[in-house]
Amino acid sequence: MNGIYIHIPFCKSKCHYCDFYSVTRKEDIEGFSTVISREMRLRLDYLPDKHIDTVYFGGGTPTLLPVSDLSEILESVNACFSVAPGAEITLEANPDDLNPDVLYQYKKLGFNRISIGIQSFNDQHLTLMNRRHDARQAEIAVQMAADAGFDRISIDLIYGIPGMSMDQWEDTIRRAAKLPANHLSAYHLTFEPGTRFSDWKNEGTLIGIPEDDSFRQYLLLMRLLDEAEYQQYEISNFARNGEISRHNSKYWSGAGYLGLGPSAHSYNGNERHWNPRSISGWKDLVEKGKEPEGELLDDNMRVNEHLMTRLRTSAGIDLDEYVQRFGEAERMRLLESSGKAIRRGDLLLLDGKLVFDRLAWFRSDGMLSDLFRCTD
Repeated sequence: MNGIYIHIPFCKSKCHYCDFYSVTRKEDIEGFSTVISREMRLRLDYLPDKHIDTVYFGGGTPTLLPVSDLSEILESVNACFSVAPGAEITLEANPDDLNPDVLYQYKKLGFNRISIGIQSFNDQHLTLMNRRHDARQAEIAVQMAADAGFDRISIDLIYGIPGMSMDQWEDTIRRAAKLPANHLSAYHLTFEPGTRFSDWKNEGTLIGIPEDDSFRQYLLLMRLLDEAEYQQYEISNFARNGEISRHNSKYWSGAGYLGLGPSAHSYNGNERHWNPRSISGWKDLVEKGKEPEGELLDDNMRVNEHLMTRLRTSAGIDLDEYVQRFGEAERMRLLESSGKAIRRGDLLLLDGKLVFDRLAWFRSDGMLSDLFRCTD
């Protein structure tokens, strides 16, 4: 089934590592939800059908929108699409924006999953990244969400932070695992162009940690979350009691999704589209009723995207399904290309599936290029 992603680009301040599209101008919030609803109606026919089972409000900081605006958008979703019973409705939030009253209001609106951007339980690291909360606020926010009735809580963490020791990372993981959250995403810090961190790195005032240290932090993450009964189902994602992110899983399984808002991406199985990375450009597009920029996927693109997304997950590539989609000759090409990685033990053939060994996931980007089907 399909999903809806809604990008809310507003932030009180910009984190030093973040390259997602966001703005700090409060005046842009007024009327934003109305344009989202208009865009939704314009793009009703983008997905193969109007049945959806996930809605994800990401950002930015979606909780900077007034509750009435979030309500307006959800009402439009229900008016435009057939929303499955028990659909996963996710709201991203920052710890410092949450309190019992507003959490109750979000629950009443229909949000049944909350993703809280914590990033670290070390105050020194939070200050370096220009996060507005401290570690204690983060713990309180997760507990408040549970007390408000959210039984699907996800938290985000970052490792590979300059100066981070193994003891500091272990403390962050252990504090996260003790909280009433059943999903955890952990991403390695990257120095994205245009961010403050990237500028500091180029100036030589901020130095990334050695790759060996990054790998050790990844191994520690897997070990401690195994002990805490989280299951790793994707390179960076862990779930307890089967509470995977159903929306994000669409990106890795090839399901369709409609992206709304500035910089949002969409995919319907045949085409990929992306909205302008500016509020004014996006509004202009919607007001003129134009389709966003996009591309039609050719055969090579389909194959390579299938490899790149499926091999991120513990499910890997089902070779029978692969033959049905791409043919026996392509399956043979894939297995031949995989030979060296299979012999090294980085790739495994298990019950008709091709999967990465968990330890190989950390360096899988370099190996994936060897598996891709070359374009002309």
